[in-house]
Amino acid sequence: MKAFLLTLGLSLAPVAAFAQQTAYPLTIENGGNTLVFEAAPERAVSLNGHTTEVMLSLGLADHMVGTSYMNHPVIEPLAADYDTIPQLADGTSYPSLEVLLGADPDFTYGRLSAYRDTSVAPIETLAGFGINAYAVKGTLIDGATIEDVYEDIDNLGQIFDIQDRANALIAEMQADIEAVSSTIDNAAVEPVSVLVYDSGTDGIYTAGTALQTNLIELAGGRNVFDDLDSTWETVSWEEAVAREPEVIVINDYGQTSADEKIALLTENPALSSVPAIQNKRFVVLPLPSMFEGVRIPDGVKTLAQGFHPELFE
Repeated sequence: MKAFLLTLGLSLAPVAAFAQQTAYPLTIENGGNTLVFEAAPERAVSLNGHTTEVMLSLGLADHMVGTSYMNHPVIEPLAADYDTIPQLADGTSYPSLEVLLGADPDFTYGRLSAYRDTSVAPIETLAGFGINAYAVKGTLIDGATIEDVYEDIDNLGQIFDIQDRANALIAEMQADIEAVSSTIDNAAVEPVSVLVYDSGTDGIYTAGTALQTNLIELAGGRNVFDDLDSTWETVSWEEAVAREPEVIVINDYGQTSADEKIALLTENPALSSVPAIQNKRFVVLPLPSMFEGVRIPDGVKTLAQGFHPELFE
């Protein structure tokens, strides 16, 4: 994606004229928490893979003193910068509070799951150590959309006083998604009905009011479980059959491969009448492509190509 050129300082000029300079102290509201910045953070720690890629895409490597929970290889254009930053935890794990404090951070950025007693520490605990802890907005709310992702990037632009880079990254992501959505809109095709299979053997752990539902809409689909009350929920085989999805999206991650997930579904007699099963219509989506990060445009394109292949030949 062209946005990664931003890490090299390219493509910033067209938007730089519209950038504003941060006036500190800066107050940011983040999920009920009020963060006050007296200056741009100088020792930031990113707690998740997709938050790390956002920060690196904004050219913030020189402000970072740690990363963690990298459950996928970093995107190649960002690899050189990533390799300069210490990893505070191996693989799919978070650093302990003691390890985090050893890096002497003044800012952390991660999913809400990072800020639990069983992970790093609650946001309030980190605040007691003088650390501003920012949580990904999409993990704080129900019904997250791409606009919430842009809001996070915009907030980072203000926090680090790099509004020009944040504006450019948002514009690049918007343009990439618009290129896909406009193709679908111009063709005036009907949305396909979509079931998300994340995991589960006794039922289907699927997306409800999660960000992935919005990405499916942008790609010309409709999540058949968009009426669930929660972001993620386990539904029965019978409920899935009743919704008659035309396409099944396979979230690809973890120890169970996408092929194994597809086999589990196709070999389940209870699902034999599902149109997606009968027509073998599956779209494999790497998990990082549906998280709140710079891979989202590629994720939307992957979904759209699977939903409406005739438009993207």
